[in-house]
Amino acid sequence: MLSIVIVYEAVSWSIGYRIKIQHVANEGGILPYISKFFRSIIIPESITVYITFSLINFYHRLRHISTIDNSWRAIGRYELKFLPVFLIAFLFFNPVTQTVRFFLEQYQGYTINEYVNGYILYTFTWLMYFKYLFPVLLIGYSALNISLLKDYLKQRKEAQEKAEADAAEASQKYLELSETFSPKPTVPSKYLSYLKGKGNQGEFDFPVNEAYYFTVEERAYYAETIKERYMVNKTINELEAELDPTQFFRIKRDYIVNRQAVLHYSYWENGKYIVTLNNPGHHEIIVPRVRMQEFREWLQGRDSAGKPEPANAL
Repeated sequence: MLSIVIVYEAVSWSIGYRIKIQHVANEGGILPYISKFFRSIIIPESITVYITFSLINFYHRLRHISTIDNSWRAIGRYELKFLPVFLIAFLFFNPVTQTVRFFLEQYQGYTINEYVNGYILYTFTWLMYFKYLFPVLLIGYSALNISLLKDYLKQRKEAQEKAEADAAEASQKYLELSETFSPKPTVPSKYLSYLKGKGNQGEFDFPVNEAYYFTVEERAYYAETIKERYMVNKTINELEAELDPTQFFRIKRDYIVNRQAVLHYSYWENGKYIVTLNNPGHHEIIVPRVRMQEFREWLQGRDSAGKPEPANAL
């Protein structure tokens, strides 16, 4: 209603600028004109909107409407139920709206005759009824559909999060929990087995299977191992290409994790997960949903011999 009034006022100024200027002059200036606009239109019609919304809420409670089926037919029947409410809303809000308008416009001198004849009896006409009918139908059905859309989006988000949480829980039932890091023994392989790293005691060739994870920080590449953190001279892209894909997985852009180092994972928020490693500090990595599905499949994957690969997840 208020938006309709404001749009109507803006259109009136655009097509009847001279007439509006005359009205401003008759009121004594722009400030008195704005004051009258609020007293005669904005505030009274706010009451109209409030009562209309109150009738909608009351009708929900009266008919015990709490849920509707997610179908066009059910939504159509639901909205059709409110048509009688909007058709008789005028009888409820008009006396209140006009009373508020009377007190705001005639505050310098109230008379009962002016109130009854000018604001009550005068407004209970078919002309006034149909003048209000379209705006009431517009704001009423707009409110209903906005409410339906908000509820739908909220329920969809809740259902999606629940489904993701349930999927994570179901997947974890097939995974074994390992509280200690047990690196696989190094055996001859076509994949990278040893990697040169620079630690506190100098350079050292360490078995890649002893690494919990590889990461990049400030353009430097590191391997977090059982003994210490080593700076390595291979990029994440190079490591991803050279490491055994059944043992190492690039869980996000800046992390490659060892299968044996995965302790558990859990749903976090906004479709993201937290993967916890079983290194001494239980390092946590936040993983987006799009990557998590492939990670779960990798954890439950099989090695080249076709045997189930142990996976350390909760």
